[in-house]
Amino acid sequence: MTEISNVLNELKGRDVVLFVADEDEISPSEVPFPVVFTGMGKMRMFSALVKWRETLPEGRAPVVLNIGSAGSARYPIGTIVNCTRIFNGGSELIADRIQLPGEGASIFSGDYFMSTQTFSPEQVKALSRQYDLFDMEAYAAARFCEMYGIPFYCLKAVSDNLDGNLKDWRGILADIRARFTEALNTCK
Repeated sequence: MTEISNVLNELKGRDVVLFVADEDEISPSEVPFPVVFTGMGKMRMFSALVKWRETLPEGRAPVVLNIGSAGSARYPIGTIVNCTRIFNGGSELIADRIQLPGEGASIFSGDYFMSTQTFSPEQVKALSRQYDLFDMEAYAAARFCEMYGIPFYCLKAVSDNLDGNLKDWRGILADIRARFTEALNTCK
């Protein structure tokens, strides 16, 4: 939790914009920052960032914070994790990675949900030994921000343990939303 506290302290008093894939992951009226919903996947995230940047007033230099859900075999469901090593995954698996400042976890941004329903149990197990979390958007946001010199942070909450047993997805997202809301409101 120290890593998360450090990020939240760094965000205090700064111009921050949240980029979130799913509308169930945060409620804009309950957090102190503007929220941009992007839809799931790297292309949707990148496209939303391009559109946002095109409308950014001259001289404004906000920080981008990507929050959302991620799968993990290492952390319990509901844990918020600071991601600082962001890997681009796809059909070719790893194309490249982005290293953010500070201490944090690794995240593999793929094109599909990482679970035993989309990959073999052996693949999931092997990748889970290499990476802490799995999502579908972080890499696109990190790459975009790197390209344009925009400060970037990535916080993900664990929504599943990669075993294909999502029993109450919307209930889990409600818990994640509450955890993110509480954490982000410490930045006021």
